[in-house]
Amino acid sequence: EVDYPRDRLQILIGSDGSTDGTCGVISRYRFAGIKLVASVSRRGKAGVLNDLVPRATGEFVVFTDANTFYERDAIKELIRGFQACPSACAVVGLLEFRTASGAVNPESLYWRYESLLKRLESRFGTLLGANGAIYAIRRAFYRPLPPGTIVDDFLIPLLMRLEGGGAVVFKPSAKAWEHTPETVRDEFRRRVRIGAGDAHALIHSWRLLFPTHGMLALSYWSHKVFRWMGPGLLLTAFIANLFLLNDRWGRALLGVQLLGYALGLCAPWLRNIPLLGRVTTAISYFMVLNAALLVGFVRFFMGMTGQTWQTTPRTTEAALSSGHPLGEEMRMGKVQENRPAA
Repeated sequence: EVDYPRDRLQILIGSDGSTDGTCGVISRYRFAGIKLVASVSRRGKAGVLNDLVPRATGEFVVFTDANTFYERDAIKELIRGFQACPSACAVVGLLEFRTASGAVNPESLYWRYESLLKRLESRFGTLLGANGAIYAIRRAFYRPLPPGTIVDDFLIPLLMRLEGGGAVVFKPSAKAWEHTPETVRDEFRRRVRIGAGDAHALIHSWRLLFPTHGMLALSYWSHKVFRWMGPGLLLTAFIANLFLLNDRWGRALLGVQLLGYALGLCAPWLRNIPLLGRVTTAISYFMVLNAALLVGFVRFFMGMTGQTWQTTPRTTEAALSSGHPLGEEMRMGKVQENRPAA
């Protein structure tokens, strides 16, 4: 249960044409101050958020996902972030991934790296995006999301910054957690969608790439754009290496590349070996991220992406294993997971 005054909370839940019984379950919890805003047709999460935010009455709007669980003081910590920085337009919390046993996932090197970047960028006033699981904004600075938005948690703070809405602040003491993805396939599918969303976000935020935006432009290039160029650079390096096979060093370099990819592919069988398991898992995750990013960008520019989404198994598993009321409804067979609420 979240530790925050009930009389200061307004809970809005959006359902984007869900057919899994979500609306019926939520309607039974209206006594708790929950308001459901349901859409018959599926328009995508951006359309739902554009409907929900104007209905909010408070100064601050907190965003979360259906499979995210907040620590008791998470909302208080987010609000303290605004109090500590009155010019902030958004405050971003810390997301942890946990295993089925509830322990913090020891393999989430990528997220520790992301959190370090967020901490440093926040210190220099150059943090651009948020994490959709736990962040809050000043409602007055919200800008409607353009059609086709997928990575709303990145684009919402970005659009506010472009309009001069103030700083985005990282508040690691505001914590939330999710279960780790069940399979590599689930993570790959999710990352493909994020990759397509990143391409869409770039179309709507290209102005930030110019040096006139100073440190913000540097942060955008270094944290986002160079990363998006990663798959192309890796492919270029591999193909170029094939033309250097007559050289001893060229063959050695190709061997290093092939060894790295082989270790990544073998990660599922090596993960329990001390040190080697951590290295191969990191390589495997790096490969999944870049492959999914490439597929996502290609799908976007070929017009093969949609605004709606299908959930991964971790959403249901998180609810079932956590004791959440909605999870109990699912366990008893009252909810069948076909399409998720937004």
